[in-house]
Amino acid sequence: MSILLDHNNSDIKEGDRIFDYSIRQIAELKEINAFLYLLEHTLTGARHTHISNKDKENTFSVAFKTVPSDSTGVAHILEHTVLCGSDKFPVRDPFFSMLKRSLSTFMNAFTSSDWTMYPFSTQNRTDFYNLMDVYLDAVFYPNLEELSFKQEGHRMEIEDGPKGSDLVKLVYKGVVYNEMKGAMSSPNQVMIRSILNALYPETTYSYNSGGDPAVIPELTYGQLKAFHRRHYHPSNAFFYTYGDLPLKDHLKFINEKIFKQFESIDPKTDVPSQPRWSTPRKKTYFYPLDKNEDPSKKCQVCVAWLTADIKDPFEVLILTLLGQILLGNSGSPLRKALIDSNLGTALCDGTGFDMNNRDTMFVCGLKDVRESDADKIETIVLDVLEDLSKNGIDKKMIESAIHQLEFHRKEVTNTPYPYGIKLLLTFAGSWFHGGDPVRILQFDTDIQRLRNEISKGPFFENRINKYFLDNTHRVLLSLVPDPMLQANLVVCLWQ
Repeated sequence: MSILLDHNNSDIKEGDRIFDYSIRQIAELKEINAFLYLLEHTLTGARHTHISNKDKENTFSVAFKTVPSDSTGVAHILEHTVLCGSDKFPVRDPFFSMLKRSLSTFMNAFTSSDWTMYPFSTQNRTDFYNLMDVYLDAVFYPNLEELSFKQEGHRMEIEDGPKGSDLVKLVYKGVVYNEMKGAMSSPNQVMIRSILNALYPETTYSYNSGGDPAVIPELTYGQLKAFHRRHYHPSNAFFYTYGDLPLKDHLKFINEKIFKQFESIDPKTDVPSQPRWSTPRKKTYFYPLDKNEDPSKKCQVCVAWLTADIKDPFEVLILTLLGQILLGNSGSPLRKALIDSNLGTALCDGTGFDMNNRDTMFVCGLKDVRESDADKIETIVLDVLEDLSKNGIDKKMIESAIHQLEFHRKEVTNTPYPYGIKLLLTFAGSWFHGGDPVRILQFDTDIQRLRNEISKGPFFENRINKYFLDNTHRVLLSLVPDPMLQANLVVCLWQ
């Protein structure tokens, strides 16, 4: 392959040093007619992935591994607070100000369980660098004023007491506090958080990264600033650019704005693998339910496993396909068995294969069930998997799942995000944990390997044994309604 084929960056080759960046690897992505550049900043350790093609809708993102050690929601509150003005742009909401005058096709910020990302896309070069200037200043040089922390995080306000009374009450308020109070009253959100807490009890995923309303008020202004100093540092940063603009121009801009002001640190944000259990477990969690509702069939029950390392793209591919084969449509064997049991009304929240954490996970179960039916649901799940392991999976279902995955991976669309951001989200989770973006985006190589493995024997059946039947890191989880929790979500002090 000649890198001269990339007309956007014809003067760059592997091993070059550009603005203290080392060009570690250049790879052709034939599936999407693009070139991928992997870079590392030699002075700070910042990583940068660039995808070059003919797309005029250019994308930028800066992301940080944000690894909470409690449920105060510090990463979530910080995401909100850095957008409240910065050193160069000391206005209240620079992002919202840019929305009125920018030509952007996408602007947002995301907080996940262990990373925070700030992406945008635009088709105008001048707009691209204006937006990058705002984004870089916001995350690396935010004002982080205490008043902003109180507004976005938590504070106490005085409200009138009962009518005709002289009493007043102190009530917790705050943008994130109110947001999470609403989220944690939703069975959907509580179920997903409960699964993470149950499967990853010894890692960062056991905490509520969005913030538990009961714990958010424990976060101090000083802790927020300390979290920013350690996590929002170039040594913990992952830059991403995409499109037809030259890579050198991006690197020059970032170097002048950021790297001249920072030295290397160890951010200590590596996420270890969850130690595996020797025996399966059972866990019960609770969610708030209106006291006027009948709680008898308001439970959710699931069986969940810890599966492959996120850095292994071939095993992640296999588990993605298993998710489609077992649960992807009404004829899928696991979905059909669960629904046909009439124990519940639908698959539980969080069902499917999740590749977003350091260790991936697989979940299946039902909602609107009785708590007493938990063991029956586990038996159905294990019986179906045992049958498929012994008697085999319909080859048409395997081929259909592969075909669907190939189609979705190769489809170039701007729905629901611009294509440059969709590509980033495809490999970001693995990349942040040390995985190889090239392996993930050179998709056809793993598909060909998979077809070779299938031709040799019962490949998926063996993986069912490995990841499900023989995997002792399994939990039977029940989410049970508790009418008393509703009142506890409202925190107030009478005076």
